[in-house]
Amino acid sequence: MNNKSQARRASGRPGGNRERILTATIELMNRYGSTVGTTRLAEHLKISPGNLYYHFRNREEILAEVLTRLGADLQETLFIDPRQNTSAEQLAGYFAGGADVLWRYRFFFSASLELVINDARLSQRYREFSDNGIRAVSAIINNVVRVAPGELKLKPADRQTIAENMWVIWTSWPRFSEMRSGHEPVKADIDSGQEHLALLLQPYLKPAYFNKVLRVMRQSA
Repeated sequence: MNNKSQARRASGRPGGNRERILTATIELMNRYGSTVGTTRLAEHLKISPGNLYYHFRNREEILAEVLTRLGADLQETLFIDPRQNTSAEQLAGYFAGGADVLWRYRFFFSASLELVINDARLSQRYREFSDNGIRAVSAIINNVVRVAPGELKLKPADRQTIAENMWVIWTSWPRFSEMRSGHEPVKADIDSGQEHLALLLQPYLKPAYFNKVLRVMRQSA
């Protein structure tokens, strides 16, 4: 998502304490992990617990709203018109945009199971978020293998499998980076995972097209 898109989305969101609670949740959990609770949020924001509970009944309601925003940001980032021919620059942009979303909400991916497992509705919403994400990735794959087909053909049924594989790598990358480095990941750690995703498509795309995708990704890293 470019800066204009981010500004447009931010400007469309209501202000006040509700917005501050959501922003602080993302900030604090990215910094301190999934154990941040409502008491700490209220203290950080210098508001009373009652003020926080006026907007959200519990932490799960806050996380549900954060997840809704995460899903909306990702769908905007990965939106594709099936009638368009995706250029190498655009495909590189999808990878870069995905890395940006992953970075902004990295706490959710580092501890997704811990965050949703004890709340059935939140677990269901996370599954729906995953299903929507995989569909968006699959649509991009369908487009690029039509635009720049390689010698190895990707069967329609296998495109779903590739999309699922890419989704698993993408959602797992923050936790993997943290475990590999032994410290909280930095943006460069998140960005480094995008080339791993791109390589899953290499056998199914024209070499010149794929090499340009990598070149654009590396130039913008």
